Amino acid sequence: MAKSYIKNPVLKALKAFPPSGHPRILDLSCGDGDVLEALTVRGYRGEGTHYREDDYIFRNRSEVLDRIPLHGGVDLSKPLPFEDASFDGVIATEVLEHLPNHSAIVAEVSRILKPGGVFIFTTPNVHRLSSRLGFFCHGSHNMSGALLNWSVPVDDLYSTHYNPVYFPVMHSLLYQQGMRVQKLGYTRSNPVDFLLMVLVYPVLVLGLIGHLRKHWRHSRAAAKDLGRWMAHPWLLVDEHVLVCARKRAGVWG
Repeated sequence: MAKSYIKNPVLKALKAFPPSGHPRILDLSCGDGDVLEALTVRGYRGEGTHYREDDYIFRNRSEVLDRIPLHGGVDLSKPLPFEDASFDGVIATEVLEHLPNHSAIVAEVSRILKPGGVFIFTTPNVHRLSSRLGFFCHGSHNMSGALLNWSVPVDDLYSTHYNPVYFPVMHSLLYQQGMRVQKLGYTRSNPVDFLLMVLVYPVLVLGLIGHLRKHWRHSRAAAKDLGRWMAHPWLLVDEHVLVCARKRAGVWG
């Protein structure tokens, strides 16, 4: 079940779609269906996917899953079973960190999105300052969930957080697939991250400018856009990064 501090910001980000238009929204790995339930109440045509019938998160399913299209057996590391340009929006809440490959799912999301459609995802934010400090101290990011360990069977890797989502990489993958980041939402944070931001923000900005110089020669526009988001306060303090990206017209038809 999606926590309210994740579900509510996702719903807020979707307000660009008027309910009267009945936009078609796909919730990847929809879990118990609580996000889909909220979407249907607001007038969206929601659909969901899940991977296995014994899915670790598929426990207290919402009754809405009995009334809407629910696509079972969908492995998000493989091509999605949907036609090109068939959805107005795609949602993935706390999903990407469970996948072995992020480039494949970004390409598939772009393919099934209509031009102008939005891709909204949340994932544990390894760029928040307390996570960066933790990495400095012990070499491991705070992934906010079940971590991979030696006892997890290979077939159950998807039930753990084992592949952190790095924003610069995701920014490039979205850009390559014709999607542009439109906004970062806010879920929740802790006072430590705000304190760290106050103390080190100028140093971070200077370091970021130096880092972006090597990207500048490839694409000034992309480098400038990446710098805008990497310096965004939400990326520095938010526990879960929430990204809203829009597919440009003329991409994939």
